Amino acid sequence: MQSILKNTLVSLVLFSAGTASADWSGGIEAGANLASDNRPTLRFYAENASTPLSHYAYLDWIRESGGSNYRIGYNPTFRISHSFYSFGKFSIEQDDPNDIEQAVYANLGVGNNLFQRGNTRVKIEAGLGAKQLRFTDDSQEETDGFAFLSGSLSSSLLALLRFDASVSAEANNENANLEGEAGLSIPIAPGTKLRFVHQVRRFTFDDRDNITSKDSFFTVSYGF
Repeated sequence: MQSILKNTLVSLVLFSAGTASADWSGGIEAGANLASDNRPTLRFYAENASTPLSHYAYLDWIRESGGSNYRIGYNPTFRISHSFYSFGKFSIEQDDPNDIEQAVYANLGVGNNLFQRGNTRVKIEAGLGAKQLRFTDDSQEETDGFAFLSGSLSSSLLALLRFDASVSAEANNENANLEGEAGLSIPIAPGTKLRFVHQVRRFTFDDRDNITSKDSFFTVSYGF
């Protein structure tokens, strides 16, 4: 916990110093799994939609039966043209339930808005990433690289209801992960919305049995 808090503090100081004059908005998001374990989640976020460079930063907390998960992340996006953009996704995580003292993730990629009309958008993204895991017993450390590809759709249904869906794949020479999710969101008060999500994940390994998991959860977010 001490290492993640130190990294969080350093990251936030550097991030704030570099963007103090930017026009920011923020919010808070709370949710829970609809299964019996509930698994409450909490996210604080800040974003800036400037052009051509936009920013999104967040701090996550997830409570599970074996402990807590903490993550801080920063996702910049650079607009290349009306439809093309490049992006990065960087995060540091501490995952107590899985005995991970520190996990560092870095993704770099490009995206294309294939279709955008009104409130409907279809886009694809592809790129390369790397992760480094250090476990609590200090006996293991893993570093992996991977390629990823994703596609997403979002659109308004009726007047207030919004639908979104995405499919993503991540693979290297040893394993592959496939994830799909669909969600519905609706505003429930000024600046506040409720979202329901169903998610399916499949993990494929060379040296052990494959794993498939399904989750349904809800979130309530408030922006300011």
